[in-house]
Amino acid sequence: MKLTIFLTAIALVSAGAQPAPMAPAANAPAAKPANTIGATETASASLQTIRNLEKDMDNRIGATGAKTAPCSVLSPSRGLYIAGLGAVFEADVELAPTPGGIGIFQTTVGPQQKAKYRNDKLANIPFLEKTLSDMALALAASPALKMSDRDQVVVAARLVYRSWEDVSGMPGEIVAHLDRREGTVKLEVQ
Repeated sequence: MKLTIFLTAIALVSAGAQPAPMAPAANAPAAKPANTIGATETASASLQTIRNLEKDMDNRIGATGAKTAPCSVLSPSRGLYIAGLGAVFEADVELAPTPGGIGIFQTTVGPQQKAKYRNDKLANIPFLEKTLSDMALALAASPALKMSDRDQVVVAARLVYRSWEDVSGMPGEIVAHLDRREGTVKLEVQ
């Protein structure tokens, strides 16, 4: 116990004996802390701006697809903008509405309903790809984000399926990626 107190006292005394940091030279450039934004970088978008863009994405996806079987956003879209890196927006999407009468407690679906549901989903994939591409272009051009030319834009839809569905050949997610320097959207269907 005495040894612990003694070592603590020595550590405190030696900490006080440390030399004071040197002041920078008068003509030396001031170093900027690692966590600050430089004059050439832009500040991050406000939270309200991100929320507005998330709602826009939800509305665009909700209007995607055939009139009788549009896509739906199952949870609100989530967006993030980091200055110098870019913007990422993601949503959980159902490609077509669940067949009538099917809910949490009733999971039996007839063969004809399953086939129609699958066909509706397959038909909506190209529509969703176009919507995500358009959203990536809109985000890249958005003055609210104040993006630099080196920023990236990623808009993704994670597709949700029911346990009784035949998901063979169906994508798990669709990602639209835009490098602002190139200006073209690349689609990844995974």
